Amino acid sequence: MSYQYLAAQQAAFARDPASVEPGWRVLLQVLEELDAGIPQGVPTGHGALEEWRARGHLRAWLDPLSPRPAPAADPLENCYTSSLAVETAHIDDAARRAWLVAAVEQGAGLPPLADPRALLGALVEAQEFEAFLALKFPTKKRFGAEGAEALLPLLKRLLEQAAAAGVTRAVIGTMHRGRLSIMANLLGRSLARMLAEIKGAHPFPADAPRAGDVPYHLGDDIEISFNGRAIRVTLLANPSHLEAVDPLVLGRARAAQDVVGDSQTVLPILLHTDAAVIGQGIVAECIQLGGPAGYSVGGAVHVVVNNQIGFTTEAEEGRTSRHCTGVWKAVDAAILHANGDDPEAVARAADIALAWRQAQRADAVIDLVCYRRNGHNEIDEPGFTQPGLYARIAAHPPVLESFSTTLQQRGLVTADEVSTLLETARGRLQASYAEAASFRSNESGYALRPPARAEDSGVAPETLQRIADHLAAVPEGATLHPRMPRILKQRSLDPAGIPWPAAEALAFGSLLLQGVSVRLSGQDVVRGAFSHRHFRLTDRETGARHVGLDGLDATQARFAAYNSPLSEYAVLGFEYGYSLERPEALVIWEAQFGDFANGAQIIIDQFVAAAEEKWCGASRLVMLLPHGLEGQGPEHSSARLERFLQLAAGENMRIANPSTPANYFHMLREQGLGRHDRPLVVMSPKKLLRLPAAVSPLHAFLPGAPFQPVIADIPANPEKILICTGKMAYELEEERAATGALIGIVRLEQLYPFPAEALSAVLKEHPRASIAWVQEEPENMGAWRWLDRQIEALAEASGVARPRPVYHGRAASPSPAGSFHGAHDAEQRAIVEAAFGRNTARQEAAE
Repeated sequence: MSYQYLAAQQAAFARDPASVEPGWRVLLQVLEELDAGIPQGVPTGHGALEEWRARGHLRAWLDPLSPRPAPAADPLENCYTSSLAVETAHIDDAARRAWLVAAVEQGAGLPPLADPRALLGALVEAQEFEAFLALKFPTKKRFGAEGAEALLPLLKRLLEQAAAAGVTRAVIGTMHRGRLSIMANLLGRSLARMLAEIKGAHPFPADAPRAGDVPYHLGDDIEISFNGRAIRVTLLANPSHLEAVDPLVLGRARAAQDVVGDSQTVLPILLHTDAAVIGQGIVAECIQLGGPAGYSVGGAVHVVVNNQIGFTTEAEEGRTSRHCTGVWKAVDAAILHANGDDPEAVARAADIALAWRQAQRADAVIDLVCYRRNGHNEIDEPGFTQPGLYARIAAHPPVLESFSTTLQQRGLVTADEVSTLLETARGRLQASYAEAASFRSNESGYALRPPARAEDSGVAPETLQRIADHLAAVPEGATLHPRMPRILKQRSLDPAGIPWPAAEALAFGSLLLQGVSVRLSGQDVVRGAFSHRHFRLTDRETGARHVGLDGLDATQARFAAYNSPLSEYAVLGFEYGYSLERPEALVIWEAQFGDFANGAQIIIDQFVAAAEEKWCGASRLVMLLPHGLEGQGPEHSSARLERFLQLAAGENMRIANPSTPANYFHMLREQGLGRHDRPLVVMSPKKLLRLPAAVSPLHAFLPGAPFQPVIADIPANPEKILICTGKMAYELEEERAATGALIGIVRLEQLYPFPAEALSAVLKEHPRASIAWVQEEPENMGAWRWLDRQIEALAEASGVARPRPVYHGRAASPSPAGSFHGAHDAEQRAIVEAAFGRNTARQEAAE
């Protein structure tokens, strides 16, 4: 087709629209309606061609509930306005745009078209599965995929082509709609087991009793084969918080890619719904993780199950953009729209998406436009709010019916063959239902994890010296900031006192030498938000970067530290997902300030705290949350310790507020050596990073010197014992040194699991001393209200004469801290003086 021909068509249309054939008439009418025009100097034909590529999706037949138009006579028009449409105008990269155009118009880089009979078989499985569950469990919520049955052939085609392209691992995250069908018909989860679980069987009967979760939240991990090519598929468990699983999928996929050293063989697949993908900001956060080196996964394939409604909220109420996929325009993604009533178009969309991801290493998204035959769930009545829509849906034939009719008309199948497929599917389901009555599982819900390593958390002095010397040295030939040599010198091994930053670096370096990979991620973590790490040194003249922990030894494990985007929700979720895949590594997320961690509260509540109880999802993730009231205002003071303590139960995590560099060193090493199959939440310091008193002697880092959950410093015959946690101990010890008071100071370094045995041993030695709890947080925050009854019960059981502890701290407040240094200092001083029995009036004022 030449541009002269296109120009002639436009000229004829301008004279008399009826003089051109219908296909061209529609095209030129579109240009006229859009008032697009043809720029001066650009050939008319070229302008028309580009307009179809850029705007054809606006005229495509995408809604299954709308009348099907007659096919376009012009092949080019048909490429962009049929039941499969593509958006190209947003793609800034010309080479990428050209690749997509060639794939759509010429099939370049794509496999042969999918076998319609295979698509039909998948539709049979999808429809009959949902129909069977509706028959057997009419009052159960299952969030079926009726109206979106084409999702199953789409995913089967996607995985089939992925396997053919050399992908050996897929990590999937999905919403609950259609999840049971995916597990049964795509992943091959035992139907008998699934039906037993729907009836009420516990999903993890072989493990210790736990709450578990509903069947449509559970995950799976299985190997399936396509044409002799095996691919391991991991479906992540997830809560009802839509899209919360997205960053976990990306993190887990990245971890798998790091293991094999290749992003192309590990494919992340994320399923969304139209309402959630627009409404949940985590989607945009995750999309922006696609480029930064620490988080890129070489592109993900996204599928939006576009129900055209969210619960009872219609599209015009739920979003502003024309399509629900608009957010992907920001990153040059391939955006495809497919009519869910055309399985062949859906399968081709899968082909294009997978080929794009593999070729461009970028995101592709398929907008699977369908409908929801039931309400939000099977018990909900949608006719209350959308009577007209649901009247149309009731009259609309299922896609299996229309597609099987089409294939029969094309002579590809017979009615008898379709009937046989239906009968086979129903027979399999009925047999599994009968088997479910006696189904018993003895499988653990836990994935295999590496055992805890036997090495001591202490490290030999010569190893510590070797690490310290390496990290303190200026890289050969490097020109650093004038202040940097002094900072590096602080990494030297001083037997009298090792400060906090050096202790952390020694923990990381010693683990690396023992073959434990270390990954540290978060906002500004490489330098450290408080300018205390400087893990990456920058040459002032050349810009070259030097990472000391990368060069300890040729055989060491990998060290990776990444400054993250300004995100808590997505990045914490990413690191949590990474930790699930690599339990043998030390994976750390650090908040810039602990206060900001509540931006990731959904990840904390649903995954970090509860995943093991719900899904046997064990993680060894470390969260570093800078915490401490220092007069910096309400948003730079509190990591909300009380919230983590409220979530603590069943030894689901460790919560610590260490006050010494050595204890922090041992905590990190214990976690890296796999001593604890649960997350570690650390109220990490700010002031203590440079406090001269906050150092630990060398011997506290050596073999035989373990982590101390309780540190007691008590004189003989104490009148009173002050129990505290974190940096408060240093202020109390300073006061004691100044006054000479016979007061003991006990630091709770680990708050959960509560170190009852260690604390009881201390209290038993001093039964006549009174007890007080001292904290800097307001009374309704911090550890007080979680600990007070536990301390009292323990003291009573330990024979303490006056077991009820007294509270010394700030008064209850809706804000964690004030904003004025003067007021902060006065309040802090009042707490200390009251703890030592002086200035009660000032303490009352503070309270």
